[in-house]
Amino acid sequence: MKYKIDEVLSSGYIMGDCILYQDKYDKSSYSTKEFELIRFKHSINKTKEELDEIKRNNLDLEEFLETQKLIATDPVLIKRVTEEIENGKRADEALEQVMAQYVMNILKSSSSYLRERANDINDVLNRLITNLEMVNKYKADDKYILVIDNLFPSILIQRRKNLLGVISKSGGYTSHAAILCRSFDIPYVVSNIECENDDTIIIDTRINQIIVSPTEKEKNDFLYHKEMMNENKKILEHDSNFKFLANVSNNDDVKIAKDYNFDGVGLYRTEMIFMDSNKPYTFLDQYSIYSDAIELMKDKRIVFRTFDVGSDKNLEYLKSTKKGIDNYLSNPDLFEVQVKAILKANKYDNVSIMFPIIYKNNEFEYLKDWVKRIANKNGYKMPKIGMMLETKEALFRIEEFSPDFISIGTNDLSYELYGIKRDELVDYKTYAYDLVNELIPVVNYAKRKNIELSICGELASIPDVAIKFYEIGIRNLSVSPSLGRMLNLAYNQFTNN
Repeated sequence: MKYKIDEVLSSGYIMGDCILYQDKYDKSSYSTKEFELIRFKHSINKTKEELDEIKRNNLDLEEFLETQKLIATDPVLIKRVTEEIENGKRADEALEQVMAQYVMNILKSSSSYLRERANDINDVLNRLITNLEMVNKYKADDKYILVIDNLFPSILIQRRKNLLGVISKSGGYTSHAAILCRSFDIPYVVSNIECENDDTIIIDTRINQIIVSPTEKEKNDFLYHKEMMNENKKILEHDSNFKFLANVSNNDDVKIAKDYNFDGVGLYRTEMIFMDSNKPYTFLDQYSIYSDAIELMKDKRIVFRTFDVGSDKNLEYLKSTKKGIDNYLSNPDLFEVQVKAILKANKYDNVSIMFPIIYKNNEFEYLKDWVKRIANKNGYKMPKIGMMLETKEALFRIEEFSPDFISIGTNDLSYELYGIKRDELVDYKTYAYDLVNELIPVVNYAKRKNIELSICGELASIPDVAIKFYEIGIRNLSVSPSLGRMLNLAYNQFTNN
């Protein structure tokens, strides 16, 4: 059975048997008031010990873990739970009731950032309840895909050595669990699937698809591609005429791209760093983020896409009726602050700026001139300016444009041409090869005008399609860092034929 992935929180391509996460305590069992108080006290002490131990081995999580400990040891929380136990409730029931009130207050907030932090409180609740049992009843020796309603960081940290992947019914891209999954290179997706314990599952974020109980052919196809990927864990040496580029959403992704020796960053989705705030990032905030990313790349090129919001990506503080140039005309201050921060951070002269959702040449030229005015006013060097080719209008009128470079966004372009939405379960073979043919005039035009051309959509991570891009003359492909191995596979097959 095939299911669509509603949201990719951490990319990957994996197959394994699944385990359904279960509650670890019996709510119906009877216990004395005195013993419930002992259980509660033990749970708090055990939780403190666990968090301190994790912090010693994960210094990069120190701030997050200290927050967890403050919640778990909050005197008001302890007092209220103790009172509920004194009134006859079990420790787990008292904890759930008090924590639910905390979460309810947070969910009433208008801040999306604060609402997502409610997950942290639920994480502490999960850890405290687990430790009420004195022993951890949940054991797993083999690796597995965890299917869960909501993934808490404590569950992830405790089981990271066993996890092949995670499927949850809810989750946020900026949640701690999602950030940790990307750091640990564990695929994590949001999808409402139906499965039983020990069902075999394939997660494929390249095409936003989950297969439950795959056929033997589907298993063999997976094993073939996985074997090729395992032989090419790092980016291999390749001809200098080809470039392996990374699509990133934050500086953690940039670090992975650097570790995997990508040739540069083909797409930095700058709007994703804004998603954890309910107010605009200041100039200094953005300058710090962009400077760190540029420092990581140094002598390698990094392409910053100006913020691209609307549709599936919305910001409370941003006014916009549609994606594209309207983002910037409706929010000129935010655009100018972002561009100024990028230009100031460009100390190695390795930065390019790219605009998304361009329909007409006058839109591109207007935005390019805007950047030029900002650069001249502040004494910054003008970088290369490019456009994402992802609209039908721009595709069919490409010869009217003269950017420094073009990056083809196959995700949006596929929707424009074929009505293929990101979350639809459609076989890429039904449209991808036709899309490749539609791009031939773009390739020819870019070659005549000496315009650098690349692909930055997820189709580039499918070896069969990547080879087709190579065949029509596109040499630069940009994919999620964890899928760089797919570029190895496509490159080796193309150059060895």
